[in-house]
Amino acid sequence: MRVDVLTSAGSWQSEHPLLTYLVPSELQADVRVGQLVAVPYGERLVEGIVWGIQPDEDMNREQGTNGEGTINQGTMNRAPTGEEVLRPLHAILDAEPALLGHQIALAKWIAEYYVTPLAHVALMMLPPGLMQRSQVVLHLAKDEYADSPEARAASSLQLRALVGLLLCEGELDVERLKAMLGPKRAKEVLKEALASGLVEREPQLQRPKARVQRKLIVHLIAQGESLENWRQRMEARIQAIHSVPMAADNVRRRPSLKKSAQQRKSALPDPWALPTVVATLPLQDKEALIAQHQLAAVHLLEQSESQIGAVSRRYWTQGMLCKACALTRAQLQQLVREHIIAIEEVEIRRDPLLRRTIPASTPLSLTPDQQQALEQIVGEDALQQYHIRPLLLHGVTGSGKTEVYLQALAAVIAHGKRGILLVPEIALTTQAVQRVAGRFPGRVAIIHGRLSAGERYDEWRRIRAGQVDVIIGSRSALFSPVPDLGIIIVDEEHEPAYKQSERRPTYHARDVAIMLGYILHIPVVLGSATPAVGTFYSAEQGAYRLVQLPERIGAILPPVEVIDLRNELHSGNTSIISRRLHEELEHVLKLGQQAILFLNRRGAASCILCRDCGFVAMCDRCDIPLTYHATERMLLCHYCGSRKQIIQFCPNCNSSGIRYFGVGTEKVESTLRSAFPSARLLRWDKDTARNLRAHEDLLDRFANREADILVGTQMIAKGLDLPGVTLVGVISADIALNL
Repeated sequence: MRVDVLTSAGSWQSEHPLLTYLVPSELQADVRVGQLVAVPYGERLVEGIVWGIQPDEDMNREQGTNGEGTINQGTMNRAPTGEEVLRPLHAILDAEPALLGHQIALAKWIAEYYVTPLAHVALMMLPPGLMQRSQVVLHLAKDEYADSPEARAASSLQLRALVGLLLCEGELDVERLKAMLGPKRAKEVLKEALASGLVEREPQLQRPKARVQRKLIVHLIAQGESLENWRQRMEARIQAIHSVPMAADNVRRRPSLKKSAQQRKSALPDPWALPTVVATLPLQDKEALIAQHQLAAVHLLEQSESQIGAVSRRYWTQGMLCKACALTRAQLQQLVREHIIAIEEVEIRRDPLLRRTIPASTPLSLTPDQQQALEQIVGEDALQQYHIRPLLLHGVTGSGKTEVYLQALAAVIAHGKRGILLVPEIALTTQAVQRVAGRFPGRVAIIHGRLSAGERYDEWRRIRAGQVDVIIGSRSALFSPVPDLGIIIVDEEHEPAYKQSERRPTYHARDVAIMLGYILHIPVVLGSATPAVGTFYSAEQGAYRLVQLPERIGAILPPVEVIDLRNELHSGNTSIISRRLHEELEHVLKLGQQAILFLNRRGAASCILCRDCGFVAMCDRCDIPLTYHATERMLLCHYCGSRKQIIQFCPNCNSSGIRYFGVGTEKVESTLRSAFPSARLLRWDKDTARNLRAHEDLLDRFANREADILVGTQMIAKGLDLPGVTLVGVISADIALNL
């Protein structure tokens, strides 16, 4: 049996990216397409993916070919007779496939369509940190000979130092040797060491950065009568100590609790450092205090297990419990010996939804338009069209597209399938997750770029194992290893965030989703209130099916008013807030409602100009004007992120005619604070929301009516559901129209 393996080592720019290897007889029963394997490549050991399996037919005739008649370089050894033979597969790294069959088919299409090496595409479909890097380590061939007088006499000083290091550490990475000695000297020492026969080198794979997290967890094992008997013994011990009268000399020797507390506060600011108090107490009081702390530890374990009931959701490690209850490890081990608790190593899932309360929801009644849309997606009549035409769900804002998505997902899940829901921005993920997780509790996975490597890996494993029904996330969620995928929904399909342009492959998630639907013959739903021009044209021409939701549910579309700021300027209003918007803001604040002001430009000033010579502060690397950020008092490039100090004098002519022009969200915020000093303001842009937690916090605060006006960039214009908002203002609309 032979396998075609995709490795990054030999396929970045190769026209024939697959390398062929023999499968040893002991691995033939276990090898599967999509598995991660270790294979020899030159003198190294590299990781690859089994891309295809070739049956062992006429090996003598076809030996050394990849099935297309071309020899795969790097996989052959030459036998003494001159005949080329295939090298064997080294090991299977994971029994479960990392890529499913439809992912492999999709990767081939992406590599061809977007002209990208296949290894780039395959790596994108795996969680970060999963692939193992190749390394070469050195170790001693003969320990007893390496330390003999003959070996020391025949070796240089550097080689003897290397042998001594290997005797001490056992093995040494070649890259570490180069870092210590420099590449040239390391090459000389390595050549001498290998020629002497004292040192051998062995190719290995480094441990993957993404791996299962395991911790020592404390469990409460005593139950019922045994636990109650132990608790009574502890309480009796405490009562016995407190009821014993003290001698006068004993009272004099005992330190004052107030004094010891003051000493503890001044010497040890750690509020958990209670064991130091125990050391100053008499023996009887020590036992009583330890008993109290042990009772507290058992109480915490009881509370945790009764409320949650799952170690993966809330757990106590030894360190956490000792710190919380002021116990030492020895005192905790005493509970283990008494069979009150047990300490065992378990796998801990890194849950992105941990500590988040998501209320359950039930399906809503559908309008006739929604019911028709649902039938077009998952109805029996639509089954024959899945492999031919995607569906464009064109629904105005507030028409109930999300409820159609949820009920379509429920219908697919009822048939034993699973679904993917894509959202364009991280800002949308919070609300989308709440709705989907509330409808399908415990069966939702989240995938996006702001997750930690551990969270991403754990979610990927849950998806691969079939433990979830719905995968929600940004464009990368499309590449999840979903078994029995039954539907793909692309919400806000017009958003440019679906296009990956910063690195290869520069794919568009909407087009990739449509191709994946063709491969699996499943429905692909493109939803938007303002579809992309190309998408809407395809629907009008019949390439896509078009379903419309023309009316809002329980409301009408709001009126839109355009204010010409030229007239405002002629009448004497130089503010960026028009008089009409100012009046509406006053009205909204008076009624206790909320408003959103949108400006897709960060900072306080977008241009720093010298009025004497015309100098403009530019980024040295990007050749675009720097933006002034008043909060940080810095000049910032919005492309590369470089920073400069603010300038007060022109570096070109040394004049003081430096002026700050343009407007950004910081300028809008400061203007509003002057105009409405009693209003509660929030600003939501890249400067105030640098991570997922900040996005969630800002959205939660505004949704909970902790602010009256929200100022932000495009992050706030992504279909958020905020019932308290009754006014939206677009500041300086010309800026957005001319970006």
